[in-house]
Amino acid sequence: MRPIFLALPALLALTACIEVDMNVEVLGEDEARVTGYMQINRQMFEMSGQDASFCDEEDGGTLVMTDTHARCEIDQTGSFAEIMDDGGDGGPEDIQAQLVHLGGNRVRALMPLSAMSGQMDEMAEDPQALAMAQQMLAGLSITFSVTGASVESTTGTLSDDGTTASVTLGVEDLLAPGTPLTDFETIVTY
Repeated sequence: MRPIFLALPALLALTACIEVDMNVEVLGEDEARVTGYMQINRQMFEMSGQDASFCDEEDGGTLVMTDTHARCEIDQTGSFAEIMDDGGDGGPEDIQAQLVHLGGNRVRALMPLSAMSGQMDEMAEDPQALAMAQQMLAGLSITFSVTGASVESTTGTLSDDGTTASVTLGVEDLLAPGTPLTDFETIVTY
């Protein structure tokens, strides 16, 4: 299994015009459930030869086609290792998220968004490509959230009921040159 949103390569979001909304629900000491979706503009999907590799059934994905989008709906439950294994080689291009049991009923969830900053800076070196990408990606967003019995601390936004922390990134904001990203870190109880 590979974590569909937890090792999201920034380049995929940029080149495929993907919108993402994913939630990790911490269920226990070593169990989590990932739910949500990734969607790509249907025209872009068709131009790419209808490559559905971004939505692998083995990874909990179900491809749904609409008039406007190719949408991968995700529902995957597994151990932290199963949810986090991105199949990458651990190189600098991997943006490896973490779920770590802290003892008791506490888990630390980390999405190292700062690792995406360098990848965005590479695209910013080509002003024409940057302008085109900003225009194509206007209005798209990437949302990550973590849910548990309660949120102890977070660098994101806390829900009114105190059970979910989230962060939403406008994709065009990710392309703004020199924009530093802050890691999304949350400690939840289960």
